[in-house]
Amino acid sequence: MFISGRISKNMHKSIIKVFALSILLFTEFFAVAQKWELGGMLGASNYNGDLARNIVLKETHIAGGVFFRYNLGKYFSLKPALQIGTISGDDKNFKENMSRNLSFKSNITEVSTMIEYNFKPFGARVRTENFTPYFEVGLGAFHFNPKAEYNGDEFELRSLRTEAQSKMYKLWQLSIPFGMGLKWAINSNITFGFEVVYRRTFTDYLDDVSKTYPDLKVQAKTYGSASALLSDRSAEVEGVSSPLSSKGDMRGDPGLKDWYMFSMFSFSYRFTPIVCWPNKPPVIWDY
Repeated sequence: MFISGRISKNMHKSIIKVFALSILLFTEFFAVAQKWELGGMLGASNYNGDLARNIVLKETHIAGGVFFRYNLGKYFSLKPALQIGTISGDDKNFKENMSRNLSFKSNITEVSTMIEYNFKPFGARVRTENFTPYFEVGLGAFHFNPKAEYNGDEFELRSLRTEAQSKMYKLWQLSIPFGMGLKWAINSNITFGFEVVYRRTFTDYLDDVSKTYPDLKVQAKTYGSASALLSDRSAEVEGVSSPLSSKGDMRGDPGLKDWYMFSMFSFSYRFTPIVCWPNKPPVIWDY
């Protein structure tokens, strides 16, 4: 009986420990979940580079994405995201570039992690504001693949080496995204937002235009006739009978890297509702 009572007592202590640990884990999970948001984005993408020194509205395309937001405190949030869009450019949009007559289109797939800074308290747990502007900056990796149409066919420009590159440029590149946005707390679970974020890239080949024209005869022999035809398209301009370029003429500006941007509306859902007191005095934050 003594042994049986001892076992029963030890089992009782074990049950208490397991229960206490369960409560602790549940509390921790609740606190962490309270800081997480899952969201979606829908908006537009555009580009700035050798074929568009200024943003051209008619080259705007639909874009979308998904993201998580982890609220670190009342002012800072961490936001991993996946975004997909399209960029394009055409010399026909600029009178001074019409004779060059180059164009491109590319899908963009980007993964990034951003840090958001809220100008007003708008973080986890108790929130005293239901609206804030914010600044964000981060690091991204993106995939692109510029293409162009010729006589009804679509060509991947990278493999054609239109500038007689010794090596093909990489289709995965890094970017530094930065921009501004606004957030509104619709209720304790839903946040609505809008942001405009530019991407500073480290490549000048988003549009497949960067340096100089090659020798078109050598280009045709080395990489095929399509490569030469898409390297210099000036002969397609009305009133021009033959390509205007000579070997070494500037085709682009290698000193300026290409940019792209996303302008997005967003909705996010907080897994566990927070306390929102928009009409009460400020509270003391414990972060």
